[in-house]
Amino acid sequence: MKQRARLRLAVIYVSAALVLLGTVGPFLWLVSSSFQYERQLLNRPPQWLPNPIVLDSYREIFEGAILGEESGVPYQSRIFLRSFGNSFLVAGSVAAIAVLTGAYAAYPLARLNFRGRSLLLFGILASRMIPALSLAIPIVLVAKRIGMSDKIISLIFINLSFILPYVIWLLQSYFKTIPLELEDAGRIDGCSRLQVVHKIILPLSLPGLTSAGILAFLLTWGEFLFALLLSESPASYTSTVVVSLFATDVDVSFVSIITAGVISVLPPICFALIFQRFIISGLLSGSLKG
Repeated sequence: MKQRARLRLAVIYVSAALVLLGTVGPFLWLVSSSFQYERQLLNRPPQWLPNPIVLDSYREIFEGAILGEESGVPYQSRIFLRSFGNSFLVAGSVAAIAVLTGAYAAYPLARLNFRGRSLLLFGILASRMIPALSLAIPIVLVAKRIGMSDKIISLIFINLSFILPYVIWLLQSYFKTIPLELEDAGRIDGCSRLQVVHKIILPLSLPGLTSAGILAFLLTWGEFLFALLLSESPASYTSTVVVSLFATDVDVSFVSIITAGVISVLPPICFALIFQRFIISGLLSGSLKG
């Protein structure tokens, strides 16, 4: 029995190690490649650890952003950090607006029984079944006609229209898990329906709101299609667009692409790790209160 238990434990650890290697391994290889020379990436067998450690690609990005054209670095490297800030602005704004508006849209769908409720829920879900590519041309033409192309605000509202249905569905499912008796107690104490939402539902739903915000942020951060079609200058370029600009007609800077990709992926990773702990603590506190 002890040998069987040890064998089972060994299988679990080996399986976990393989899953970890498959998920984290590619990112670690990218990080390692960003510290190598271009010629080292083509070595056979591949060079897994940088030797020596090369900081040229990182130096280009940061020096180019500070010194501008005087630095002599490629155009893409000079504008990358600005596009990085644009991505953060777009993703953060979409996450905040989607959670704020989605919570008030999801509550009546979760608690109120009204005619057409099921049809409305299906319509919200059906709106996400339409491929974004099929809407690209009409959206771009309308944006250009009303003078909203090449603007950050356009990217925010376009991404919000695609992210909001996800948030509404996620939050209305989460609101259903909150006991109805808590709302009844608040109504007995004299709270209006809106006060019940503010004082009871939203505080108890903090883990769900955080999860919805993380989802909205991550989905928006990696958006490329509309950012490419609507962005015409560095003022509205996002990091995904600038990363694609490193591949030109005459040259492809693989190390620069990898470096930009490594920098771009850091905010979502940090964002998820920080709020993962927050979600766990929120769930535990919620269980204690229950």
